[in-house]
Amino acid sequence: MPEPGQIPGLTPGVELLAELSPYLRHCGDSRRRAWRIGSRKLLDYLVVYIASGQGRFVVGGVEYDAREGDLFWIPPDTAHEMEGFLPAMHCPYAHFDLVYRPNISHWDFSIPAGTLDLSELKQLLHPPLTHPVLSNLCGRIRSFTNQRVGQLIRDVCAEAARSQPYAALRMSGLLLEMVAEILRGLNALSPEYDEHVSLLEEASDYMRAHCAEEVTVEEMAEFCRMSPAYFRRLFARHYGCAPRDYLRRARIQLSKQLMIGSDLNCSEVAYKTGFATVHSFSRAFRAVEGITPTEYRKSGPAQVRVEGRKTPYVR
Repeated sequence: MPEPGQIPGLTPGVELLAELSPYLRHCGDSRRRAWRIGSRKLLDYLVVYIASGQGRFVVGGVEYDAREGDLFWIPPDTAHEMEGFLPAMHCPYAHFDLVYRPNISHWDFSIPAGTLDLSELKQLLHPPLTHPVLSNLCGRIRSFTNQRVGQLIRDVCAEAARSQPYAALRMSGLLLEMVAEILRGLNALSPEYDEHVSLLEEASDYMRAHCAEEVTVEEMAEFCRMSPAYFRRLFARHYGCAPRDYLRRARIQLSKQLMIGSDLNCSEVAYKTGFATVHSFSRAFRAVEGITPTEYRKSGPAQVRVEGRKTPYVR
């Protein structure tokens, strides 16, 4: 029970609810061969998750070797350059404001390499934040929540590509969840949790990569050198759901990418995502998304630039 006079739910970070109202501007979930963006500064925030591959990032004058699992947080008005190495890099990313300004936030253009003087665009520059952790956050992040942050970025991209009514509101919520996961990851873990978190992350990596196959809890528990019951308990603590539910969500996430980024029909999508029949796929999809796959696939006019979208944009 809360102490007398204490407001229920007043926990660390809740004060951010009065400050943050994210607005997504541009995003992508692409796999790229060798690529490079020269030194520049941005007007908004950029977050990049390295899902696979290697590269080199320079943020605020600090050089980093980028590798799988790394997360990069680039604040506005911060010099940075980025490079991905062969054979390829998969790096979901999002450009966004953390504070939505109705009369200002709707600008839409890319800032090219070499742009280091933003004085002529000063009125569009994101305002400073007051939160001490977020205002000082810059560069590479390595924490136990990076994988979940990367998945949230991919969820944002899927929502932007889908472009259904109230998409902006849902993307704002996903970005808030992303910030919460980043802040959570910067906190210390209990010894028991810290001992197993890397194995849990590897297990979930395997589950997502092989979600179209039959993956059992017993196999994952053996991989993590745990009993199935202990694996289920720690997995639920780490991901907030049972391993079976996580695998189902991974299959649904893959199906959403296939429906937006390909011309496969629902039966083909069901087959490629590990469902026995199109009917079981439809039931699982509705249980997770609240609508049928056919309803999901109907895209409306898009208001956010996103890579990989097949349906033409309407302006």
